[in-house]
Amino acid sequence: MPRIEVLLPAPGDAIDLDRAALRGWLADRYARSGDAWVRVNLVAALGGQTTGSDGTSDGLTGGIDRLLLSVLRRSADVVLVGAGTLRAERLRMPRTAALAVATRRGDLDAAVLPEPAEDGRRALVLCPQRVAALLRDRLGDRARVVPVDGDPSTTPSALVDALAALGLHRIVCEGGAELAGRLVTAGIVDELDLTTAPLLAGGGPSLRALGGPWTLAGLLHDETDRLYARWLPPRR
Repeated sequence: MPRIEVLLPAPGDAIDLDRAALRGWLADRYARSGDAWVRVNLVAALGGQTTGSDGTSDGLTGGIDRLLLSVLRRSADVVLVGAGTLRAERLRMPRTAALAVATRRGDLDAAVLPEPAEDGRRALVLCPQRVAALLRDRLGDRARVVPVDGDPSTTPSALVDALAALGLHRIVCEGGAELAGRLVTAGIVDELDLTTAPLLAGGGPSLRALGGPWTLAGLLHDETDRLYARWLPPRR
């Protein structure tokens, strides 16, 4: 049974909840108001690296991190990831949200995309107009290719706008660090949910962004010594 200690916003006693009860408790704690927002959800080592030696986040996860990921996905309309993260992590279609993959160069193969969901949902591939035709030919019916206005590497808000045009307004970005950093630097992230693992990892990418200071709105600690922080951006 997971044991959680609340450190912020008000220190409290440690609580013991079974998985079902903990899911509901986390859903209440991480609830966001409003119909449109962008969240970034990442796990990082003590040095800030967002992947381990194998190039994935698997070695950094533990404790309640995967359960929290599931809770945040359930709160969202769409999970947004970069093409590099998709290739490294080999993600499956989320159960309750759409999956959107952002690519600048169009270097995606159908084999790395998840199988369509049982209800027919396919991954959305967000890309510049110049590579849209190439991707449609390469991916076939494995994904829905969605051209975005401009270059999402320099104007990441184009990704948010493209998803909003599809009715997907509540966005959780799960990386990688480069995509998350662009969103943060552009000032369009409403919340950063950062899990810090009590591990040292060498050489992996880390979240690099401009702006601050951010406000620590919540902090949890579990029996694995992982910390779960909710950071809110500087007032705009």
